[in-house]
Parts: sequence; structure tokens; C-alpha cells
Amino acid sequence: MLFTHRFVQHRARAIVALLALAVVALVLAACGGSGGGSDSSGSSADAETLLRQTFTGTHAIRSGKADIDLRVDVSGDDSVRGPITASISGPFQSVGSDELPKFDMSLDAHAQGQGFRAGLTSTSDQLFVNFGGTSYEVPAQLLDQLKDSYRRSQQEESSDQQMSLKSLGLDPLSWLQDPTVEGTETIGGVETDHISSQVDVNALLDDVDNILARVSAQGGLPTGQQIPSRIPADDRAQIEDAVKSASIDVWSGADDHTLRKLTLALSVDIPRESTSLDINLSIELTDLNQPQSISAPATTRPLDELLGQLQGFLGGALGGGSLGGGSGSSGGGASSDQLQAYSDCVQRAGSDVTEAQKCADLLTQ
Repeated sequence: MLFTHRFVQHRARAIVALLALAVVALVLAACGGSGGGSDSSGSSADAETLLRQTFTGTHAIRSGKADIDLRVDVSGDDSVRGPITASISGPFQSVGSDELPKFDMSLDAHAQGQGFRAGLTSTSDQLFVNFGGTSYEVPAQLLDQLKDSYRRSQQEESSDQQMSLKSLGLDPLSWLQDPTVEGTETIGGVETDHISSQVDVNALLDDVDNILARVSAQGGLPTGQQIPSRIPADDRAQIEDAVKSASIDVWSGADDHTLRKLTLALSVDIPRESTSLDINLSIELTDLNQPQSISAPATTRPLDELLGQLQGFLGGALGGGSLGGGSGSSGGGASSDQLQAYSDCVQRAGSDVTEAQKCADLLTQ
């Protein structure tokens, strides 16, 4: 797909990533820890006060349902058919500060007329990946490693606050420019205060520079790769010019000042390609601190079976019979029609591993 390759190469990728960082930081700040309620009484209706109450202090979020929706509309590129959409949704529930939480999240993505569905389910003691309508269980050894990593991150955050936004050089509230209280609205059966605000892209990039400087001073990434101590001036100027508008809307619980919904609207122009992007991201949290029903799938297969199918898929898509490379009969990568045929074949095969493996032949015909 031509657009996929072009989109990854363009400056738009950096722009979207930076604004996504803003949203992630805002959500992390809003969710806070597992302690008590907000640290403010909430008597003031001032927009800045409401935002401070929402994005600082601790908010006890132990369970609920999350709905995350992303939509990208592209204009000026005739190779793009329809919008690019992705949604992640499902319930979640904590089972203790040091235990892997329960969740049942599904992913549904669409681009270029094709769709992709997958899921991830955790019962805390077991973890399952859903692909092609079949659930695959993650091996106990790998799950134990994930649990250990999660426990360490929780302990570091609670004891040293190493992951606090301030320690990372982030000040999300400084990115919000001229916030306004729009009134009260009901979100998921809860009365909320609705605040709208423009995003100060320059202030956001200042914080990105702070992060880069800290990581660079510590010797770079864990992989040993060095990174610049700040965004190159030319790149920063291009990002600031490309972002034509950026705004955030926040819905905060009227009683507890806990985030219930957040939306980001971003408009980006790429003059060299005569292309513009309208990006809309929505994050909604409902049924907070209500019991959630999350259980293991009724039937499962070993994860190794899925990995074998994916190896066949990737090997065929790269023009060879394995991940190690080689040249297939097609002499190149699989076409979009071949990929769609493979996806349909895998779904028809279901849990029949033998039939699913035969699907890889469709990628080299």
C-alpha cells in the first residue's frame, strides 16, 4: 500500500507521535495512583482549577471500561481509500498493586478498505491473545516474566516516583492554552465538567526537549543508541509550521474530578505532498470502580501455533518461505489481494493449524 510507506516516511509521523505523547501524559496524570480521592475540594468552576484538580493528585481508578478511538482523514492523496480508523475497548480491573491487572481488550482497525481484529485478555493468572477468532494462551514462563516486570515498575513508581511526569521533565498543564469551561455534560451516567483548550505546540516541544536532554545525559537509550539532546531546529520549525490547529476537550467528574473523557483534534498540513491530515483521538472511561466480569476464553490453543502462522505470513509477505529470507516464486512481496486472501483463509481455518499453515501458500502464488 503506497500510502502506508509514504505516511511512515513523512514528518507527519513525528507530529502525530509528539501529540500522542501529550495525550498519554495527560491520561497518566489524570489516572494518578491507587490512593484516595482528589487533592482538591472542587468548589471553583474556573477552567484552570478544574484541569489542575483533574491532572494532579491521586484518583482511585481500580476498575472500569475503556474506549479509545482514533480516526485519520487524509485529503490530497488519491491513493488513500477512506479514513484510517482504530479502536481499543474493553473492561479492566485491578487485583492488587503488585499483581497483573485483569482486562479484556479488543482491537479493531481499518485502512485502505481492509480490516484487522485482535484481542488481549488477562485473568491476572493467565494471558491470552486472540487472533483470527481463536484465543491462544501465553506460556507460563513468559507470563511470569511479564508479571515480574510489572511488579518492578509498580514498586519503582511507588517508592521512588521515578515515573512521575515532573521527574521526566513534563508539565502537561503548560501545554493547554486559554482553557474554557463549556458547561456540564453527562458521560457514562456521570455528571462532568466539560473544559476545552487549545494546545500550545511550542510548549509541548519544550517538554520533548527536556525529555531528550535527560535521556541523552544518561547515556542514551537502554540499547546503547545515542539520541540528540534536543529536537533539531529545522525539524522543530517544520513541526510547528505543519500543525495548523490542535485542541483538547476534557470531561472531568463534577464530584471527584476524575477524568471521564478526553478528545484531541489535530489538523496537519504537509505542503511538499499537498496532503493534509485531520486526526481525532477519543479516550473515554466509564463504570469506574464498578465490578467487571473478566474470564478466560472457553477454548484456547498454544501460543506457538499462532507464532507459526505469523512466521508463515511474514515469510510469504517478504517473498520467502521463512523469516530467514529467501526468494519465493513471486520474486517479491505479497500484493494487497494476496494479503486479504491470506487473512480470509486464516479466519476460515480457525483452530485447524494444518489448514492455517496452508494459507501461507496464498502469499507466494
